[in-house]
Formats: sequence, C-alpha cells, structure tokens
Amino acid sequence: MKKFQTLDGYQVYRIKKDKRFFFLADRENYEYEITKLLNTVEDINFDSLILIFGIDTGEYIEKLRNVICPQNKVIIVEPNQSLSNRYQSEIEENIRIVSFKEELVKKILQENINFKNINNVYFYAFGNYSSIYHKEYQCLIKNLDSTLVNASAAVSLAKRFKHLFIKNMIANIKILNQCTPIHYYKFTNQNVPAIIVSGGPSLDNNIEDLKKHKDKLSQCFIITGSRTVGALVKNGIKPDLIVSVDPVDANYDMMKDYLNLDTPLAFYEYSNRYLVRDYQGDKVFISLLFSQTIKAFKNLQGVYCGGSVAHSCIDIANMLGCSPIILIGQDLAHTFQKHHADSATHDYDKTLSYVSQIPVKAINGKMINTTITLEHYKIRLEQYIEKYKRVDFINCSYGAWIKGAPHKELDKVLKNLTFSNPKQSLIPKRDIKINNQEVIDTILTVIEQDMIKAEQGLKLCQDIILDNKQKSLMEMEDDDIDLQRFLYILQIVNEFENSLDSHYLGGYLTHFLFDRKEQTFQISAKDYVKVTSDLQHQARVFKIYFEKMKEMLCEVNRLSLETLEEFYE
Repeated sequence: MKKFQTLDGYQVYRIKKDKRFFFLADRENYEYEITKLLNTVEDINFDSLILIFGIDTGEYIEKLRNVICPQNKVIIVEPNQSLSNRYQSEIEENIRIVSFKEELVKKILQENINFKNINNVYFYAFGNYSSIYHKEYQCLIKNLDSTLVNASAAVSLAKRFKHLFIKNMIANIKILNQCTPIHYYKFTNQNVPAIIVSGGPSLDNNIEDLKKHKDKLSQCFIITGSRTVGALVKNGIKPDLIVSVDPVDANYDMMKDYLNLDTPLAFYEYSNRYLVRDYQGDKVFISLLFSQTIKAFKNLQGVYCGGSVAHSCIDIANMLGCSPIILIGQDLAHTFQKHHADSATHDYDKTLSYVSQIPVKAINGKMINTTITLEHYKIRLEQYIEKYKRVDFINCSYGAWIKGAPHKELDKVLKNLTFSNPKQSLIPKRDIKINNQEVIDTILTVIEQDMIKAEQGLKLCQDIILDNKQKSLMEMEDDDIDLQRFLYILQIVNEFENSLDSHYLGGYLTHFLFDRKEQTFQISAKDYVKVTSDLQHQARVFKIYFEKMKEMLCEVNRLSLETLEEFYE
C-alpha cells in the first residue's frame, strides 16, 4: 500500500489485491470524489447518521466536518485492515472508523439505526471501494437493508396494531396466574426431533408425508402456529404446542373450531385477547414486555421474534433442546404460484395483497417469486440459524433456499429418523403469582402521571410563548427563569421517552416518537445551533410535542378502560 499525489493536489492510496494494483479513488480528479460525497449528505438533518464505505487517505474528512453538526454521527467502514489500523478508532467525537468484520458491522448498525431515525440514514461508498471490495460492499448493503427493514417494520406494526396491543395487553393480564412461564420447559426435550409447521404452499405436500409416517410423529415434538392447527387436526395429526403471537381477531377465527384442544397454547402480552381468553387448553406465557417492567417477572424469558410466528416456534424448539429442527411449509416464497397452502388459507387472506415483488433463489437453484416481507423473514431466519450452528436444521419445504438449512425430502427424513430420547409433554407449572389489579393500577397510574407531566410541559411552553422574550439558550444565565423552565421541559421529555414504564404504551409510544421526529423536530444540520438556541422556537415545537403526547395518552387511557369494562366487569 503506497500513497500517491493526485493530479488535483490530493493524496490517494494504491493497494495490491489479487495480484493487481488499484487506486482507492480517482487519481486524476479526486476533488470530484469528495464533491459526490458532500452532495450525498448536503440535506442532512441535525441527527442524521452518515455511513461511509472506505476512508482512503481521509482527505474528505475536513470538508465533511463543515457540513455536519455535533449531533450527527459519521461511521466509516474500512475493509482494508492494514489501512484502518493507521487511524484511531475515534477520529473525532462524532466521527469513527471501524474495520470491516460482518458481525461487528451488524452490531454497529443495530445499535445506531432504529425506528426513530430510519429516514435519516445516509450511505456513500467512497471512490472505487464498491468495486475493489465488492464482496464486503454487498455484505454491508445486505446488512444495512436488513436493519432498515427491521426498524421500519416496528413503525409499520405500531401504526397498524397499536390499539390492539393496548387492548390485548390489558385483557391478557387476567390470564397470567393460570399460565406456565415458557422458560420452565427449557431442555425438557433434549435431542428430540422437532417439526415446525408453517402455512406455506408446500404444506399440503408435507402433510401427505406426515400421514405416511404417523408412527414416527408420536416421537417428534410438533410446534405450529394458529394458521395451521386446522390443517394438522383435520389430518389426524396432533401438535404438541400451538404458538399464537398475532394480535388480530383473524387469529381467533383460525382457531375458533379448535378451542377445546388439550394442546398447550403459548402466547405473549400482545397475543389476541379473545383467543387467550377462550382457549380451553393449558396456557404458556412468553414474556416480552412485562419481564422489563414488572419486578416479579424479571426472571421470565421471551423468545426470538423475527417477524413471523415461525421464528418464535423455532426458538421455542431450540429452547426445549430439540434437534434436528425440521421445517415444513416454510416456503418463504410463492411456490406453485400460491401464497399459502390450500389447507392453511382462511377468509382473512381475502383482505390481504400477496403480489410477488422480487425473485429469490429456490431449493432447486432456480429463481422463485416472493415478497419483500417474506425475503426479510428469510434473512432473519438465516441469521438465527447461523447463530445456533450446534443445532441441525432441515428444510423440507419446496420454496426459497434457506442458508444453513439444507433441503431434504420429508419422506426420507422421517423414514431415516432415529430417536435417542423420548418426547416429554409440557406439564403445567403455574407458578406466576401476581395481583392482576395491582398491575393494571400501575399501568393506569403511569398513564395518568404522564398526562400530568404533559400538561406541565405544555403550560411551561405556553408561558414562554406568551412572555415572547427573544432569548438565546446559549447566552442565558443559569438562574434565568426561562432557562429553568426549558430545562424542566427537557427533563419531562427525557424521563417520558426513556422510562421503562413507558414501554406499557407499546406501539403508541413507537408511533408517537416516530411522528414527532418526522413532523416536529426536522432541523437541518447547518441550522442546528441557530434553531436549537432560539428559546421561542424551542417552546413552539415542544408545545406541539406535549399536545400530541396528551392526545396519545388520552386515547391509550380510553382503550384501557374500555378493555377493563369488557374483560373484568
């Protein structure tokens, strides 16, 4: 690796790779490379995240400093290890360089990208990096896309289901003392084969193979979601565990003819409240929320949520100690030009659009049509499988190729299956002991206290606006009453957004914070210092914040009281 002078007065590295020499950027017109980078980030907001692939000689950093503000983060991913070693990891307080290692990059992306900033992420591959380090570039793009989809999915789910999340949470509290925590069953089925049943188009074919080997099924641990319970029961196949995580009433409709099954039903705080209430079998509780907010629940365990109920089913099988984990109906694609198996299609599906969007690699090496959502599920599943290499995963579906889960014919898998340990049924142990009314009172108190704080913040903003004093927050004395007012406003906001108790608000909090960032706090990086030091401007934007906060909390309170009336009185 050697540094060369460019024709326009900069410096560029030449590296040797695969027995060939490459310049990391244009040696003739280096200024153009820097200009393209600056043009990419010219409209950044004060809290934008800037990801840059490649640092080269770092000639662009000085000019980049002039367009960012202290709140911006710049992360430079450098694929050349020896080059990244020449820099301190923290170039400046808000500019850092990291060596390209997939797991490290994945972790950094997950830590820095969330539902609040998905529209404020900027990416640029500097110079010739994307072609010289093409493999690393594609890997970075894949992980960036996956992280963005995860974050945007949180917003999408919040917008669609926030009211159901609140209602289901309040209603399901009533059932908790009748449930067994999921972690009670850890390692109860060590090395017992698990069959994870999904509703993809090839499930109908898989069921025919299951019927041929019913003698083997009694020794396998069968886990299914609500959608496919009927498909199994109608063919004389009894599941060992049903997992229901969807909040919608359609989940109840899928199960309405099977409410008297004696198979345990696993659910979490936001699972459909009517199904949880009316199902007659034993119930298993998966804690994703209350383990963070209720001290008595801190020992409870959740499961992996990758967007589909199949991810949770697979994680439960892993938690039980099952191996191999056999996937059926897990097409993750429109096999046979269908969105679901005929046996797993319900009236609810008529209301949804299942139009193919992209092609992915199929089990036979050819291409098969799928949706962006299903591809996302596939990526999340592959990430999970990569993490648990000690477990054997077998894909017996006929759709998309799943990395880490080789495809095998189910007939052959079942024919050759051996059993080292007997299957253990999930025997109930209802050791959850909480006072339901106290938990509900706590939630209602949290909402009430937040409403009081919102009213206090709103009054402070109104007082500042009515006084109409033109002041700079940067120049005010510590004992200035307006500065004290503003500091308390910030305290209210910080406590509300970061309190564990705010998690009770579920999708309402996610939606609220996303909208406020998008609609209320849009400040360009170049105007950041000027705007944020303007007392009157700050009072006006936080006035909107507290008005929307009150509006949101009133709706949550109303839904909570409605649910209490329906389920508790």
